[in-house]
Amino acid sequence: MKNYQVVSIGGATRDIIFYTDRGKIVANSKDLICPKLIGFEYGGKIISKKIHFGLGGGGCNTAICLAKLGFKVANIVSIGEDREGDCISEHLKGAKIDINLIKINKKIASGFSFFIIDDKTKEHVAFLYRGANDYLDINEHDLKKFKTKWFFVSSLSGKNWLSISKKIITKIKKDKTKLAWNPGETQLAAGKRGLIGLLKYCDILILNRDESTELVVSVRGKIKGINNPRVLIKEIYRWGPKIFVLTDGRRGAYAYDGKKIYFSKIYDIPVVDTTGAGDCFGASFLAGLLLYKGDIKKALKMGIYNTAGEVSKVGAQNGLLSLKQIKKFIK
Repeated sequence: MKNYQVVSIGGATRDIIFYTDRGKIVANSKDLICPKLIGFEYGGKIISKKIHFGLGGGGCNTAICLAKLGFKVANIVSIGEDREGDCISEHLKGAKIDINLIKINKKIASGFSFFIIDDKTKEHVAFLYRGANDYLDINEHDLKKFKTKWFFVSSLSGKNWLSISKKIITKIKKDKTKLAWNPGETQLAAGKRGLIGLLKYCDILILNRDESTELVVSVRGKIKGINNPRVLIKEIYRWGPKIFVLTDGRRGAYAYDGKKIYFSKIYDIPVVDTTGAGDCFGASFLAGLLLYKGDIKKALKMGIYNTAGEVSKVGAQNGLLSLKQIKKFIK
């Protein structure tokens, strides 16, 4: 039986990143869940002078981030038996991640993502083909192959997400493993009612501000103070996680353990590409919590600084920092 520090579960994709200055950013203040839009000329041809090919998906991004910070990591993702799947496997292997738990689907192609990066704001819109990701499944035999101190579960897009989650919870209870969870669109669509049974086993829950707002609105409507992150934090914390982390883009990040709300500003550097920023922050926060023995303030700083490095370069992993590079910022 193999032993790991973290097993990362989630998506795996091949990415094409397309840069353009032709998009129009449109304010959408009437919709709290979708405050900004990006638009292009109807029927137009959008020319780009710069593109990038890379690896993405929450499962891969978090695994690579944690491995670069020195943790022993394995990946559970689903890929196709195709060229893209081979590229994903080789990339993970090259990052010193154990790929023996990867699922290979012989009928469905590997996941694929197309990102549009706005040259002015450096923010992105993603078009996703889930492919084999939608068919990820984990059985009891898979979970008996290893022990791990932590699971980091990111977006699970397929219909098996709840079944997978329940099997992970069973292993958590048996092995006293801990769980960091950054749920994706499919999980969030289940609302509080669909998530509440899982949240009480969640040691770290990570959401961005828009996701948090959407969840709270779906349960309680537009409550007083809903535009205040601290109101969202305290509301969602009551649902069960031991630590709730809320990321707020360029405005920084918060963490709450039921006693104190911690806050960290962003590290202000030129942003090149925000693809994978959320995955980097979540994985780095977990790393910081482990390396600094539960110190939430230092974990937030680790998330902030590594994410600053990540967004300074093109792609979801090219800007990731090493532990040595980050440590000089943590005091």
